[in-house]
Amino acid sequence: MDRLELQIYLRYQKLIGEATGLDLGWRSDQINSHLPQVVTLSEILDVYDVFCFDGYGTLYNRGQFVYPGALEWYAALRKAGKELRLVTNAASDVDAALAQGAADRGFDFTAAETISSGSLLAAAASKIRASGMYNLREVFYIGRETGKNVLAACGMAAVENPAEPVVAVSSSTATPEMFECAARILSRGDGLLLVLNSDAWAPNIDGSRSPVSGALAERLRLCSGAEALYLGKPFPAIWERVRETLAPEARVLMIGDTIGTDVYGARVAGFDSALVVGRNVPEADLAADEAALNIRPNFYLVPG
Repeated sequence: MDRLELQIYLRYQKLIGEATGLDLGWRSDQINSHLPQVVTLSEILDVYDVFCFDGYGTLYNRGQFVYPGALEWYAALRKAGKELRLVTNAASDVDAALAQGAADRGFDFTAAETISSGSLLAAAASKIRASGMYNLREVFYIGRETGKNVLAACGMAAVENPAEPVVAVSSSTATPEMFECAARILSRGDGLLLVLNSDAWAPNIDGSRSPVSGALAERLRLCSGAEALYLGKPFPAIWERVRETLAPEARVLMIGDTIGTDVYGARVAGFDSALVVGRNVPEADLAADEAALNIRPNFYLVPG
């Protein structure tokens, strides 16, 4: 795990611990004794009522790329009548568009089954506006063009020189000039950094890994001293939204590719988790990453 990546995910744990009063990591003796089972989906199919999936890095990647075995997982769960949720840190568009993107790859999630970090912005913005600190009508935006749909749904416009020192980040698509501009804006005083996608690193189709929005946002936070508001996994708000859509007694499994967001996030939610190894966590790094974050999943999920 990259050093900055580790710092980011440990910071997330600290923030969540301070907000909830809970220590959700494993102790070292628990890490050593808690050995996840390597399972196929069929082996745990009857254990859970609801299966939550991360999107990028777990089911699919850029373009139309779909990971081997992912469509078979999806088909088996639909056939078994299980409830499904796409729980994603993508903030590149509104939920209906993200659901359509998944459907175009063969995963026919409905908009109601899709819960994204971007969809949490409206409630967060309403709370901030009510506090009187910011009007949040204009922001400096770093992200994909379609991400402006998320801002527009919350009454925000992306501008080059916002009236308030507010920057929103939904991807790592920043030129050096954009980064410098964002840092200047946040440094004007009482800067607010809206991290619409908290993922720090993400896997590429070729198996390599790259820093993404969470890493860019952390660099901005460190150089500007601005306050940061994080949306999405592993933070509690997205899990509260998921729970609102489920029966109270539902047995839930979160399936993802990242320890710091999917596995730790499931622990925040009180859900079990399954990690797909070799995507955002190379197999050679697995033990060290788990020890560094004091987190392990309940299962390692393999195709089959």
